[in-house]
Amino acid sequence: MDLHHRYPEVGFAKRAMRPEVYAGITRRVERAQREIADLDRRDWFRHHYGLEKHKNKAEMSRALDRCREELKWYPHYPWRTPTVRDSRADACARLICCGHKHPDAQIMFAMLGAGEYKAFQRAAYRERVHPGELLGEIVRQYLAEVSRLAGKEGAS
Repeated sequence: MDLHHRYPEVGFAKRAMRPEVYAGITRRVERAQREIADLDRRDWFRHHYGLEKHKNKAEMSRALDRCREELKWYPHYPWRTPTVRDSRADACARLICCGHKHPDAQIMFAMLGAGEYKAFQRAAYRERVHPGELLGEIVRQYLAEVSRLAGKEGAS
């Protein structure tokens, strides 16, 4: 396109674009190439969205919107968080999104309203941990305090 605008008489392009349209293409292509080269990023997307099939561009667009919405919850990219275990299986093992797969993970339930749960989830992500890990830390602190208070009562 640049050559077409410099030398229009040669006719480099049949359908020319204005320079402001193509000016950022090289940077966008380089950014996409860096993203594709990031193995952790590619694996995360493949593990979370790789099985989806799209019949048309509209379905693909909805999937991209869902992905963007999911990524808004994270304060940083989930593929940059530590893994919870070494995995030979082709499955995500990132702490922030799939921490429930940790070998020490136990299922716990918390009675929270929808708004409270979303706030708790955002708080966990701000701390860069899986919500289950934050809940575990809160429970450990509570149990330590109960044990400390029981020790004081036993000593008196």
